[in-house]
Amino acid sequence: MSHSLLELKKVSFSYSEGNPVLHDITLEIKKNDIVIIRGDSGVGKSTFLKLMNRFCEPSGGTILFNKRTLNEYEIEFIRSSIIYLPQLPCMIDGSVQDNLAFPFSFHSNKNKQFDPSKAQGWLDYFQLNVPLSHDALKLSIGQKQRISLIRSLLLEPVILLLDEPASSLDMNNKKLIEQKIEHLTETSGVTVIMATHSEVSFSGSNYRTFHLKEGRLT
Repeated sequence: MSHSLLELKKVSFSYSEGNPVLHDITLEIKKNDIVIIRGDSGVGKSTFLKLMNRFCEPSGGTILFNKRTLNEYEIEFIRSSIIYLPQLPCMIDGSVQDNLAFPFSFHSNKNKQFDPSKAQGWLDYFQLNVPLSHDALKLSIGQKQRISLIRSLLLEPVILLLDEPASSLDMNNKKLIEQKIEHLTETSGVTVIMATHSEVSFSGSNYRTFHLKEGRLT
């Protein structure tokens, strides 16, 4: 049996004293898992994801990555291994290729190299029929969401933290993205933690759903 990849032990978070957002959350996540965090808007789903790559720091409790606390690692290592993908995609002025290549200019990714052929392969995988030379700012929101997802996958993360990754897609494309994500966890070893308020169509044995309400997971 595989060991825990990520563990949350009685993790709590507050933006200000006396206003807790998350309470004593304990969760164990293994390699290739798909973990869905469901809940209404404003309950703390995004905050929960951000705790796992240190965009936010817990007010209490411990988060372990490969049996070591997150703060034992260099922050650059955490940010390149555990990638957070926000709901609203961010595009720079330039082509699709410029946007896909952009993260490779970061210091944390200095040992990684952008490969246009891999980028084209991911575009094909997600059935995104746009050339690498296309103006990224002219894409639809749904297309930008998929470009953002591909940009993250090109960095070969260990864990993907997805915040409503299909919120701007129609039902057919939403199901396509979910099928592709499920296939990725089965074939590439990536682990996915996804926050959403909607139903999802995952069906594999590595898939679990939790509900976040009043700061607690059930």
